[in-house]
Amino acid sequence: SALSTVAYASAASTQPSSSYGAAAAVRLFSLRNQKIAQQQRNKNSNHHHPRLSASSTSKIVHFVRHAEGTHNLNEEESKKPQHFDATLTPRGMEQCRELSQHTKQLTNVEAVLVSPLRRCLDTSRLSFPHLYNNNHMDDETKDSNNNVVPFIALEEWRETVNYLCDCRHPTSHLIQNYPRVDFDALSPHEHDPIWSHYEQIHGSHEDHKSLRESRDAQYLYDRVHMAWKTLLRRPERELALVGHSAFFMHMFTPLFEELEGVVQYEDDDVKDLMTSGLFANCELRSVVVDIPI
Repeated sequence: SALSTVAYASAASTQPSSSYGAAAAVRLFSLRNQKIAQQQRNKNSNHHHPRLSASSTSKIVHFVRHAEGTHNLNEEESKKPQHFDATLTPRGMEQCRELSQHTKQLTNVEAVLVSPLRRCLDTSRLSFPHLYNNNHMDDETKDSNNNVVPFIALEEWRETVNYLCDCRHPTSHLIQNYPRVDFDALSPHEHDPIWSHYEQIHGSHEDHKSLRESRDAQYLYDRVHMAWKTLLRRPERELALVGHSAFFMHMFTPLFEELEGVVQYEDDDVKDLMTSGLFANCELRSVVVDIPI
């Protein structure tokens, strides 16, 4: 299942560029095949295969799509203003509680990275309650080094920005309502910078009720690579990342030809895992990312 399947990934430089094709692909391997490769290396240490070798900088990343939001119930309804920065439904909250039964077994998570949209922020706190609820700094909210596990909001990992449900609240509002989350990375922008960017191009929600970022391959290309760069520069060896189906799609099964090759599948197992379909609400899929030295 997606909850128990882990893949192995090797990523080269992910510097974003203003032209296509300038960034190397993130290479994905299944954990099963990586274990076989490791066994082979152990048998004959003189034969080193760099494509299959994880370095000391490798890290596990648990990708989680947010739980069911109010905007997921009806596609046309989701475009209406009342779904601005959509929240979770009661069913979505229950999905988080079910997932939390699995995430509590992920005892080595050192940080939780999260989109700054409310449906992701709420999914992170409800799906990782043993890490989030640290008001008393008890042992269950600390990692193996006795540190409180940080929850960090990142603009780069938010959903493709098309409708008001994809627009975020002001940073000060988020800080007030999610005091456990670190919003320092958002601090240069009190208001949603991506929505503002497309509002300058297309006008307000009333002026333009169709797709915005999802029709901008160049902007998506740069943001996808910046998202990987932001993740890969993190010092932690194991992280969770709570994000969105469409943005994950642009990485793992892209619609734009320009985004093909962001991820390179090195075996059928990992390809089946990551291209088996869009992430379901509150689905978890895990990979191991290796940054070559």
